[in-house]
Amino acid sequence: MPDRTAARAAGPAPGAGDGWAAGAANTLGAVLGAGALLLPAALAPASASRTGVAVAAVLAGWCLLVAAAGGTEHSGPVAFVRGRLGPGPARAVTALYFGGFATGQAAVALGTAQFAAGALASAGVRGAGAAAGGDSGWRSYAVAAAVLGTAAVYAWCVPRPPSPAGQRLRLAAVLALALAWRALGGPLPGAGTDGRAALLVAVPLLFGWVGLEGAVPALARRRALGGTLLGIALAAALYAVLLAPQPCAPAAHPVAAAVLGLGCAAVCWTYVRTNLRATAARWTELTGRTRRGGLLAAALIALGALTLGRAAHGGVSVLLLGPGAATAALYTLIAVAALRRPRPQENTDHDHHDGPDRNHDHDGHDHDRSDRALVLEGAARATR
Repeated sequence: MPDRTAARAAGPAPGAGDGWAAGAANTLGAVLGAGALLLPAALAPASASRTGVAVAAVLAGWCLLVAAAGGTEHSGPVAFVRGRLGPGPARAVTALYFGGFATGQAAVALGTAQFAAGALASAGVRGAGAAAGGDSGWRSYAVAAAVLGTAAVYAWCVPRPPSPAGQRLRLAAVLALALAWRALGGPLPGAGTDGRAALLVAVPLLFGWVGLEGAVPALARRRALGGTLLGIALAAALYAVLLAPQPCAPAAHPVAAAVLGLGCAAVCWTYVRTNLRATAARWTELTGRTRRGGLLAAALIALGALTLGRAAHGGVSVLLLGPGAATAALYTLIAVAALRRPRPQENTDHDHHDGPDRNHDHDGHDHDRSDRALVLEGAARATR
């Protein structure tokens, strides 16, 4: 996502970003990310398209409620909740971010492993097919653990986040890869869901909407709010296309499938790296300890979630239940705050914008001032 650190420090210029186009671009930049690859791979065989539209409609109503309460775009979700419910619920918001970020990386890492395995299988590598197509055996989980390990080591050794240009380039790559899969071979390869899991498809789908909670303008900024709602509609349309069944789709050419699979794996790996950094930033907020300790904690939690997923013989769709549930709780808490009146200001000498990191990358961060910077990429966002 674009770096808004300087803009946040100085405050937005009057009328800046109030247009429909700016509001829509801001929303799309906040919510689109790795979810555009993982959700179709995990949920495509299910009837997820209609559910996705219903989820978007509910979020549009949620957005109007929060906008009527002043919005979260400038203060961030943590400050918004703190100002209406107090420090305890605000800390719960940070904890939900931390838990959702950490568990979400298990799903992204497993998706990365399956994309890589599918690419190798398309290239004719023996044994690779056993880990592709959503296999929940030990091979795919072993590769996913390696993805987590290498991403954590890289984030440890290279703490700086991607540049804004790099973030925009990555988002463009995600959209190009997702649409190419759709055009060349139907749904993205993955485990999908069975009939029972499809009943809970709305929870994993929320993984694709992380970031919206910090991008809601105030109701008074009607054009910006209209742009936000337009952005929600456009994102919903994209997910509807990617998740729609395509029973007569031809199989992708092996070379094209290999290239697309490796591209998806590479992009998803970068999201794991930057989202681990985002999780470490939330750890610092919660404990006051170093980000490197938070990076280690996040990697271990993600590895634990991956181990539980293996024990349950689950795929990406099962692992997405964790971050999806955290997102649902986060949105519910913000909605409750929106229904309450602001609390009297006691002492604002030490107040600051919630997000200690702004170089989010709906993923990584460095010390920034925007809560949105700390949003899970792609879905787990990035925030920006």
